[in-house]
Amino acid sequence: MKVFRGLPEEIRKMDCAIAIGNFDGVHRGHQALLEEVVHAAGERGLLPCAVTFEPHPKEVLAGKGEFLPRVNNLRDKVLDIAACGIQRVFFLNFNERLAHMTPRQFAEEIIVEGLHARWVTVGEDFHFGYKGTGNVQDLKALGKELGFEVWVSPTLFHGSSRISSTRLRQALADNDMWEVNQLLGHHYHITGRVVHGQEIGRQLGFPTINMDCIPVDRHGEPAVRGVYAVFVQGLAPYPLGGVATITCRPTLTEGQPKKYLLETHIFDYHADCYGKIVRVEFLEKLRDDKKFNSLDELKAAINADAQKARGIVGLAQSDNDLMP
Repeated sequence: MKVFRGLPEEIRKMDCAIAIGNFDGVHRGHQALLEEVVHAAGERGLLPCAVTFEPHPKEVLAGKGEFLPRVNNLRDKVLDIAACGIQRVFFLNFNERLAHMTPRQFAEEIIVEGLHARWVTVGEDFHFGYKGTGNVQDLKALGKELGFEVWVSPTLFHGSSRISSTRLRQALADNDMWEVNQLLGHHYHITGRVVHGQEIGRQLGFPTINMDCIPVDRHGEPAVRGVYAVFVQGLAPYPLGGVATITCRPTLTEGQPKKYLLETHIFDYHADCYGKIVRVEFLEKLRDDKKFNSLDELKAAINADAQKARGIVGLAQSDNDLMP
C-alpha cells in the first residue's frame, strides 16, 4: 500500500482503476465498492486505487469554523481501505480550486491526466464539480468521451435503510454500538501511536496508554466520547481487555482549550507501550464523560467503570475471535 498526498508525479503514474469517495468510516457500503475496484483492476490488468479528499468537502463548503466529526482518523482510513485490497490511496486537498472545478475539469485534470484512470467506480449518489453539479450520468458521458469506463456501485442496505457515513455517525452519537458493528462489519476502533501523557491515571492507581483522537492540525470533536469497555490489539498475540475514555479531561483542564485524548487502562498489563501502534476496539459505552468535584470522586468512578468493563470484556468476542 502506498499513500499519496495529492496527485502522483508523472513518472509514478500507472494505468489504474479507481474508487472515488470520502470513505468516512469505510463502512460495508464502502468495502463493497472498493472490492469491486480490486476485481475490475484484476480483470483489466490495472492498479486498484482509491481517491479521497482531505479536508472533508462538507467542511470546506460549510465555511470556516465548521468541522465534521470524523468516524475514523487517517491512519484507520488507510488501513481499512488497504484491507479491501487497494494498493494506492490518493488524498486530494479539497481546496477552493478543487471546489470550483467544473465536472469536465475534474474528469480531465484529475481522473485522466492526473491519475491515468481507465476504470472508475462511484456510489449512486456521487456528485462532483462545482456545487456538485455533475452526477453519475455526467460521469458516464465524460467517460465515453475521454476514454474511461464507469461503474456505479449499487447502494447497500442494512434493514430498510441504506448504509451511509451519516447513518454510521448517528449510530455512534446514539451509542448504538450494535448498529455500528452491523454497518462496519467489525467493532468500531481507533488506531494510533501511544504517546506520553501526564501520568494522572497512574497517580490514581489506573495507569493508561494515551493516544491523540484528533490530529494536532485539526479542530472539532471525535465521533465518540465517554467511557467504554474495550479490547486492545497490538500488544499481545491476543486481545487485551480494558476500559477507555475519550475525554478532554473536564475535571483537570477547566478553562483550557479542548484537546481530546483516548486514554485506555488495560487490565492486568504492565509493560512499556510508548511509541507502539495499537488498536482500541469499542465494545460498549458505560457512561458519558463528566466533571467530578474531586480526585477521590473521579477515582471511585474509574474503579466502578473498570469493574463493569471487566464483566463485559469477559463475555465479548474480539474481531480476531470472529475471523475464520
